[in-house]
Order: sequence, then structure tokens, then C-alpha cells
Amino acid sequence: MTTMSLTNISRGRPRPFIDALGNVISGMNKLIFLNVRFENHKVDPELERRVAEFVSHHELYDVQVRLNEYNPIGELGRLFANGRVNIFLRLLFGLPLWLAYTLNVGRIFGGDHYNPYSNTCNIYSGHEAIALHELGHALDFKRRPFPGAWSLIRYIPGVALYQEYLASLYAIEFMQRTGDQAAELRAFRLLFPAYSTYVFGALFDFFPSALVKTLLWPIIALGHLLGNVIAGQRADAMKANTSLPVPDVRGQWMEEWGEACTFLSPNTRQGKEFLGVSAGLALGTSMCGFMALPGAYLGYHLVRPDQPQPAERPHPRVGTSD
Repeated sequence: MTTMSLTNISRGRPRPFIDALGNVISGMNKLIFLNVRFENHKVDPELERRVAEFVSHHELYDVQVRLNEYNPIGELGRLFANGRVNIFLRLLFGLPLWLAYTLNVGRIFGGDHYNPYSNTCNIYSGHEAIALHELGHALDFKRRPFPGAWSLIRYIPGVALYQEYLASLYAIEFMQRTGDQAAELRAFRLLFPAYSTYVFGALFDFFPSALVKTLLWPIIALGHLLGNVIAGQRADAMKANTSLPVPDVRGQWMEEWGEACTFLSPNTRQGKEFLGVSAGLALGTSMCGFMALPGAYLGYHLVRPDQPQPAERPHPRVGTSD
């Protein structure tokens, strides 16, 4: 599949300390989903290529895709320029979402999401399933005659489950269409536990109680179990239909275990950054809450390698921002 140069894909400028800090802050999410690429603030060129392929295939040229980028001014402009959503809805619901986007600073705190009011995909994770899932939301909203209303009914309990299902379905269908077998298996293994968090949310909407809160971890564990079982079944089906080598779930687990070891190893650049920022953040927080950020900054500079940060791949076809 060929892709054209896409001006609607933009990338944030390299900010080594900011990205290292964001990598640490997302540690709990990495643990929940058992994947260090979750909100790792590193979208490599191969993932960007796959994003561009999805955009080109579904002609999502009006969707702004921000790869690890923070651009509140640009988002405000897109909010007012998005004629597909009624201006009243954009002001009433879009402005609070823009304010949340501005204050949250996704470049630090993560939060992959699609914003229908500005028609923007914000991607902070280096995982193909997550990126294509968010683009799946964009595709879903593109196919709706009244995207503003489709966004509003999400707040009806249970509707979000259907919308999340569609976004994941479109992502997996694209992987199957392009023959990306390894990504498809990884998608099942990540999107199922991610979907389980929405199942928990819907359950809590109907039965808000302390008892239901205790079900969060069992539901996520069930999501992991189902994802791996279905990925295994899908791998068996792939093997039955071809004599060529097919990726397997166990092999992917070993690869991801290796990534996790690299992520935490004090002998790697990434590991040193993670451990240094974590230690500085913890020490600064224990001394005084306001010292958390200076502590993290000091920890980062004390342990980072002497070698300069490798420059990102030249990216002439897109704009850059913070």
C-alpha cells in the first residue's frame, strides 16, 4: 500500500526530559496493560508510516493527527474551524474539553484520545493497536451524519462500549487487510484489557458502589485472559491457512518481556532515564510536593548518559510543535 505525503500528521519537537518524565508518570498504566509502549511518548517512524497508511486508506485527510505533540493554540483554532459539529456543541462541550487538554498537558500525562470537536487524534503511545484504535474513532465519526450527536450520546451508559468496540474493530480490520499478522495478535492482547476498563466503567455507571470498585482488577485480568486466548486462536487459524512462518503469542510475550527489561535496566539509556527520574520524583515529593518536578529534573541529569540525545529522524513533511 502506498501513501502520499500527509500534511495532517504533525509531531512534537524532541523534549528528552519531558518525555522521560511522561514515561515515568505513565508507569501505572504500563503495569495495568503489561506493555511498556503504553504512553511511552515515542512514536517511531514505522508506526508513523502505519498511521499514514490508515489515514490514506480511509481518506481521513481532515483529521489532524498529533504524534506526541502538545499544541493548545492549534487545537483551539481547529475547534472553531470544525464545521462538521454544530458551533453550539463546540462551545458548550468542545471548550471544556479544550481546557482539559490544555491543563492536562498530554506531552507529560499522556492520554491517547480522539477529540471529535476539533477532529484531532492525539497519540502518545508507541503501540500500533492504540494508534489505529484512536484513528478508528475518527473513522467512526467520519461515517456519522451528525458527529456532534454521536459524541453526546456517548454519555448514555453503555453507548461508549459500542463506540470503543467499533474503533477496535476498524483497527483490527485494517491490520487484517494489510496482512500485519504480528500487529493483529498484539492488538487482541492489548485492546481486550483496554476494553475491559470501559466494561468496568459501564458497570460502575449502573451500580456505583464500593463493592463494584473491587471488581476493577478482576475485570482487567479477565480482559488480559480473553485477549491472549483469542490471539492464540487467531494465531492457530493463521498457521492453518499458510505454510509460512506465523508469529505466536508466546514469542510476543518474550519480546515484550525483553522490552520491559531494557526499560528498567540501569545499563541502558532508557533505563537510566526512567530510574533517575523516578528516584528524583519520589525524593522531591517526599521532601515537599513542590519539589517533585525539580527532583525529577535533577535525577534525570544525574544519571543520563554523557552521549548527546540522538536526533529524531528528519520529518520534512509535517509541522512540529511542543
